[in-house]
Amino acid sequence: MTGKSYTLRELRFGPPGRSIYGKLLLPDGVERPKLIIFAHEVGCTHSSGRPYGPHLAERGYAFFAMDFRGGSARSKSDGRTEDMSVMTEVEDMEEIAAEAASWDFVDGERPILMGGSQGAYVEAIYAGRHPERVRALIEMYPTFDIPAVMHRDFPSADAIKDRYNYRGWIWFGPRYLHDVWDYDSFSETMQYTGPVLILQGDADDVVDMRCPERAAREYKNARLQIIRGAGHIFSGGHVGEALAHIDGFLDSLE
Repeated sequence: MTGKSYTLRELRFGPPGRSIYGKLLLPDGVERPKLIIFAHEVGCTHSSGRPYGPHLAERGYAFFAMDFRGGSARSKSDGRTEDMSVMTEVEDMEEIAAEAASWDFVDGERPILMGGSQGAYVEAIYAGRHPERVRALIEMYPTFDIPAVMHRDFPSADAIKDRYNYRGWIWFGPRYLHDVWDYDSFSETMQYTGPVLILQGDADDVVDMRCPERAAREYKNARLQIIRGAGHIFSGGHVGEALAHIDGFLDSLE
């Protein structure tokens, strides 16, 4: 790690009523640094990237963490949680990636995508659809099992008529269920053949461990790192362990 200083920029882009907000950490003294785009967990915000962004910016990477539209009641991006789904967040990623590719202050043509939980799943779908646009994937506790969870928790795709408070986390609308009901998590996503790092805690009570294990087998170029004792969303010393694995993975790309 080079220990570079960095500058924080707040960014907002997109049309009125559908704008996207995010924060960019830009390493000082680096001309067009390589870009990492961070995607947060469902019900969370860009602040989920705080344990990782400064470290990666000090390494010389630009680090952009955004709020998905409707991704949280606390989101600074536009949109309602009742209108959000995995696939609307994939649409957000399309716009975010296109915007980043236009920035002249970073190398955003082929960013590294990094995310947690649903954010990791969203970026995996985006990468599967656009493998040529993604340098590498860093997936932390990815929720490839969302369609299976929906089938377990609801009797049909029409089970939500208006809105539903899911596990006390967030209010979902009907689209959340409809958009993943017939979706195969391991079809599009595995079209990505670039480098993939999967970080998974063995004490995670949200993710079915068989899913990251299957993803690691089916990706063409993936490594799975199990973090002992870590639950869903890393904290404390598990963040440091995750960063050590991320550092090694980034070193392998350079």
